[in-house]
This record gives sequence, C-alpha cells and structure tokens, in this order.
Amino acid sequence: MKRFACSTLLICVSAFLFHSCSEGIFTKKIKEGIIEFKAEPVNAKESMAMWAPDNMEVKFKDGLWCANLEAGMGAMRMDFISDPNKKQFISLVSFLGKFYSVMEMKEIESNNYYLPEYEVAYPGDKKKIAGYDCENAVLKFKDNSPAMEVWFTKDIQVNNPNWSNAYYKIDGVLMDYHLRKFGLELHFTATSVSEAQIDPSVFEIPSEFKSKPNAELENMMSGFF
Repeated sequence: MKRFACSTLLICVSAFLFHSCSEGIFTKKIKEGIIEFKAEPVNAKESMAMWAPDNMEVKFKDGLWCANLEAGMGAMRMDFISDPNKKQFISLVSFLGKFYSVMEMKEIESNNYYLPEYEVAYPGDKKKIAGYDCENAVLKFKDNSPAMEVWFTKDIQVNNPNWSNAYYKIDGVLMDYHLRKFGLELHFTATSVSEAQIDPSVFEIPSEFKSKPNAELENMMSGFF
C-alpha cells in the first residue's frame, strides 16, 4: 500500500513538473542574450509602410544593449546602442553612407524623453510574452493625453534597462510597447528570448562610420518615413 502511494505521489509530482516547465514557470532568468521583436508601424504613411522595419533584434550584456532594425527592404540599417556606464546613446545609420551620432545625458533627455510628463500606475495584470511572465504599466499623462499601456518583465536581468528611452520610469525590460525615432513610431512585441554569448564589439562604433551631430542625423532620417 505504501509502495503504491509513493508511486502515485511520484507520478503526480513528475506530471506537475512537466506541466510547469511547459508553461514556463521555470523560465531561466538571463543576463546576456538576444530578444527578437515583431515591429509594426503606427500611423505610417500608407505609401511608406512597405519601407518600415518589420522586426527588431536586441542584444544585451553587462547592462548594455544594442537594437538593430532594417528598413527599406534591407536598403537601410539602423543600430541603437545604450551604454549606461558612459551615459551615452549611440545611433548608427547605414543609408547613403555610414554615419553615427553620440548623445550625452542632456541630449538624451531632450530627444529620447519625448513623452509628456507622466506618472506610472501598475494595475497588476499579468500575461506571458515570448515565454516570460510580464505585467502591465499604464502611463498617465499630466497634460491629460490618452493613457498608454506597456508590458514589461523583471525576469530578464538588465539593470535600469530604460534609462535612455521614453519609459525611463519603468524598471523592467519592455516586451510590448510603442517607440518613436526618426519620425517613425513602431509597435514592438517580443517574439522570442534566447541566452547567447554577445561579442563586446557589438556595442562599439565601427571605424568606417563617420560622425554627425544627432540633429543632422535626425533631419536626414526623419524625411524618409
């Protein structure tokens, strides 16, 4: 009888563990890897929608991250590097040449913190995105603009991941959100997260790129979309 009871308990525990793993309860908390996002244009001109990026790849390591997008059916490549150690945000553009700009904190605040002043509410809703437990945050704007909802996770271990973007008040890796750059607003939704060793050179400026003031780079790119 005891042997039967033990066997039954073992089967039940095994079944629970299998189900739990399949549901992602034991999703690994990673510090280095790659997040793939689906990208969709928001209010893009119909004639230019085909030129907008349809995906984004984000590589992260040691608190740094690099987001890569391709637009114009591969004719244009954009990389954005966030360096919390140097407090720099770097934009690299390959289109009719190779150019980069470096923004320090004051310029980051005036360019990347483009949303109206807001407070963040956390309703407590939860869902899985790309296998990760996520919760929602609602941005309530002080100028009475319509509220905005984003989804983020704390199970990807990047410290203060949003310090250089418009969601700097949210302490978690964004998994479903809108972001605007170069006059184009995109809706990003994470589709996969994978652990990977990232080469440190990903976060460096290639020698063949030429420096431009960020304002010039913004003007050059804003007319494209």
